[in-house]
Amino acid sequence: MSGVPERLAAALADRYRLERELGQGGMATVYLAEDLKHRRKVALKVLRPELAAVIGAERFLAEIRTTANLQHPHILPLFDSGRTGGQALKDSLGPESPQAAPKGPSVADGGDDFLFYVMPFIEGESLRDRLTREKQLPIPEAVQIASEVASALDYAHRHGVIHRDIKPENILLHDGRALVADFGIALAASKAGATRMTETGMSLGTPHYMSPEQAMGERELDARSDVYALGATTYELLTGEPPFTGPTAQAIIAKVMTSTPEPVTTLRKTVPPHVAAAVHQAIQKLPADRFPSAAAFGAALHAEGSATTAAYVPAAAPGLWRQVSSLLGALSVGLIGLTAWALTRHAATTGPAVFDAALPDSAPMTFAATTATTAYGSSDRNLSISAAGDFAVYAARQGDSTFLWYRSLRDAAAHQIAGTRGATAPRVSPDGSRVAFFVGDRVMVAPVAGGEVRRLLEGKSVISLEWLSATQLLAADFDGNRLSWLDPEGGSTRTKSIARCAFGAWIPESGQLICSYNRTALLVDPESGERSTIRSARPDGSPGSPLAGSAFRVVDNRYLVYLSVDGSLNAARYDPARRLVQRSVTLVAGVRREAIGEAQFDLAADGMLVYAPGVDAAVGRMVRLRSGGTPEPLPMEMADFQRYDLSRDRRWLAAVVQAAAGTELRIYDLRDGQHFTWLKGEMIRHPLWSPDGEQLLLAMRDSTRWTILRGAPSSGVRPDTVAGFAYDPGNPDPVDFHDDHSAVAQDWAASITTRFDPGVSHPRLDTVLTGARFVSVSPNGKLILYQTMEESRIVVTAFPVAGRRWQLSSEGVEPLWLSGTEVLFRSGVSWYLARLNPETGEPLGAPTFWARDPRFSDTSGWSNRPSHDGGIIYVQGPAQTSTGYLRAVPNWVAQMKAAVDAANR
Repeated sequence: MSGVPERLAAALADRYRLERELGQGGMATVYLAEDLKHRRKVALKVLRPELAAVIGAERFLAEIRTTANLQHPHILPLFDSGRTGGQALKDSLGPESPQAAPKGPSVADGGDDFLFYVMPFIEGESLRDRLTREKQLPIPEAVQIASEVASALDYAHRHGVIHRDIKPENILLHDGRALVADFGIALAASKAGATRMTETGMSLGTPHYMSPEQAMGERELDARSDVYALGATTYELLTGEPPFTGPTAQAIIAKVMTSTPEPVTTLRKTVPPHVAAAVHQAIQKLPADRFPSAAAFGAALHAEGSATTAAYVPAAAPGLWRQVSSLLGALSVGLIGLTAWALTRHAATTGPAVFDAALPDSAPMTFAATTATTAYGSSDRNLSISAAGDFAVYAARQGDSTFLWYRSLRDAAAHQIAGTRGATAPRVSPDGSRVAFFVGDRVMVAPVAGGEVRRLLEGKSVISLEWLSATQLLAADFDGNRLSWLDPEGGSTRTKSIARCAFGAWIPESGQLICSYNRTALLVDPESGERSTIRSARPDGSPGSPLAGSAFRVVDNRYLVYLSVDGSLNAARYDPARRLVQRSVTLVAGVRREAIGEAQFDLAADGMLVYAPGVDAAVGRMVRLRSGGTPEPLPMEMADFQRYDLSRDRRWLAAVVQAAAGTELRIYDLRDGQHFTWLKGEMIRHPLWSPDGEQLLLAMRDSTRWTILRGAPSSGVRPDTVAGFAYDPGNPDPVDFHDDHSAVAQDWAASITTRFDPGVSHPRLDTVLTGARFVSVSPNGKLILYQTMEESRIVVTAFPVAGRRWQLSSEGVEPLWLSGTEVLFRSGVSWYLARLNPETGEPLGAPTFWARDPRFSDTSGWSNRPSHDGGIIYVQGPAQTSTGYLRAVPNWVAQMKAAVDAANR
């Protein structure tokens, strides 16, 4: 019995004789078997344990019975289904098998069973096999196959069944006809396990064929989603490739949501216009723009000269971005489909074994965007693993608070760690005995096994924490401007002020911190404060541009692991002496990235990678919010927005967007969502509109120089230089453009605020404040509003600074003028309104709650700006706030090194 576990065969011996393994897919392992009762060959499919755990046996069996009644000549029928012997399967696979790796019970209701279903064995081949061999099909045959599949889908849709996973792999070719397979598993998984599949990151569908609404995680799909998938499949039959391709699932989903496919007739001129038009109508982004049924699509494929399809124009229609933006959260949840997509390719790939560690249903891992317990919130990772790779500690939201949980990576053991209420950002000690963490701005440490919890630091704005050794911790306080060396036993603390460093990791070989500064890599000596930039090497070996990315980790002082700007986990060779990285390799997609850039992954000393699969929270949509209202999406695409400002007439949005080669300053026309790119550079910061909406003031840097620029985007020419400085991370940024001759700049690293005249070249910068951040001048020019550095208080005083300073709140961030008498500030994911006297700044009562949005995304710099209609604009992140499992890749570091070395030979 080739490839058949003996105990699995024994468990089914009374009904089926298993002969050999036929293959593995994203949902099941398929075996050729003989149905002993009916003496016929069958395909017996055993659900993968992780999918069985999500669905549950009873629900699976109940739902799959529905599909047994689907009787159609182009639907592969369901013969049988059942549950039996799951523990036998687990044992037979062996302890080293990824399927047998610890992930809890094989089914959700805790039994030792596994789930199977049986279909006819088809002697022919799949449509995927045919495409692999021939690339493109003859046009009449492609139309015939698509029409037959459309007929099958229409029949199923009329019986209330949506397939959800139409693709060439699920279309079989037998005796000159097409057969659609796996209706049963699609229905069972979508209905029985929809909620838990979303929570665990699993999803039916494959990125190449997934409709936009399915990519965005909509549970209530209708026939038009299957029409899209069939249209994408037909596109591939005719042209040789799907409508959208890319190196990662994320890249494909991004194109699905925002790009227009190449016209079929451009790729294959012999395709009849009516066929091409029908295909393109089937893959329209909005369901309302597609055919209302699969039958209508099938008819259009044969309706030469039909008025329905002849009018198709492949160029993007006006208002496309408005249509796409109405698909809520599209790209942000696109990666939910990555798990299923990766598993379908399992048999064709090589690499380390991978296993998933399921988390308790009552304690899923919560992501950083949802654990804001201070004014700043958290931009850190909520996952840490032991050096030995035998357990993980993660933050889970339970009720109105968070707790740390222990999850073994050797068995299914999991428990809450005592004394960790309110905890986030865990860090397991090198010896695995303790875990350090934040509770608000306090740094705490607790034994992993339970015991006394100690407070090590009462911080101000703590953002980073790292173990230097088993006996010393390093914390970055004051939003990264002060380092504190902490003794986990509660001994003395040593502190030192440095330029801001939101570090990613400690490098023991060099005694340095590697920091993420505005999506670039910096090295910082914590003792001297000396900073240097890590750069990409040019082909000739000379230093090039700063390395763009985040979540940097140095391995063996020779390799650099990091998240690229597109959210993929990359690695490259690293030369510490020259601070250069060589050619990088993309290794893992689908690691949860937080808006500020940190990622939910960790590396063990034994080389294991553990990460939380999830969507890319750095990619979000721009929304407008008013008091007591609901966030309203602006008519524009989703992107990795960094900084932005809206003109006072509310027409023009200037937005800095992270791009592959640095940043772009895009100007959006909010009447229709169209935009153009005005500037590109290594780093562009804080574009600010002039009061008349004609000009922008901004800061920009290249490798050697930092400049303040001013210009009119409508002119189409590069802006003029107002002031220039030798590059240093502490250079000033404009933060307020009050009028043509009055502006305010902020040196974020030194917390120095200056006033200057933007209307003259090389103006003098006069210091007006120290120890302040997010400074702005009132509409009447008489008051200056800011956030204090050390205690994050919201303060207002006269401008120029003189006289009494009024405290509007004891805690808050990013204050802004909502009007001449109203100030808005944020605490976590909530906003509060303070009213004041416009002449003196004196508060008129206590602040009041204004609004809250759990999906608020804390972008770099000023993350909320006035909408000039009594509200604000900001970036809203994805709806996904947690995950129900962790993915572990044993021996990943060795695999990473081999891949990087091969790429740099």
